Amino acid sequence: MAEIVVYLPVPGHPATEEIRPGSAIVGRPEPGSDAVRIYYEGALYGQVNMRTLADRAVHACGRLQQDYPTTAAKVVPRDALTVVGTFDPRAGTVMLTGRQSERAVAHWLGTSDLDPAELEPERPRR
Repeated sequence: MAEIVVYLPVPGHPATEEIRPGSAIVGRPEPGSDAVRIYYEGALYGQVNMRTLADRAVHACGRLQQDYPTTAAKVVPRDALTVVGTFDPRAGTVMLTGRQSERAVAHWLGTSDLDPAELEPERPRR
């Protein structure tokens, strides 16, 4: 199975300008292609089961794996995206590529420092 890549949009690129900040964006790049089909989830309606970036990635990844018809999917040029990590669908976790990705994700989420809890699915409260 191909790796699931986590992306951020390149600021100001018209192909991704309507994606809500804080959305999880995932895709599987095709070797040799200049385009990537992405799926994204922004929890636009305040869904309580999508509090963390990883929670939103679970939903976006599920659509990707099922090739689910949705308005939260599109094909964009590779240069509209920045790779920041990968997503492990079994664990539901986001693995970032390093400090630069951590800073970029924090900015995307609207915070100065990335809370590591954003990269894990939220645990049920007891």
